[in-house]
Amino acid sequence: MSNKPVDPNAKEALNQMKLEISNELGINNSTNGANDTSFQNGELGGRVGGQMSRRLVEMGKEALLRQYNSRK
Repeated sequence: MSNKPVDPNAKEALNQMKLEISNELGINNSTNGANDTSFQNGELGGRVGGQMSRRLVEMGKEALLRQYNSRK
């Protein structure tokens, strides 16, 4: 299995989602995180990643429901 996105715009969309969630959580959006400790990067990155996963699952669920309902 490849990690290559199916849609080339997917990486940009995920990065945008990451920035939006970081802003909502009040997390500094430094691009390199060089000034943050490893604990900060791990803890805050985990919070953002968790929120991204929740949103992506919800988006997938909604898409499946729309597809299912359109076949009725």
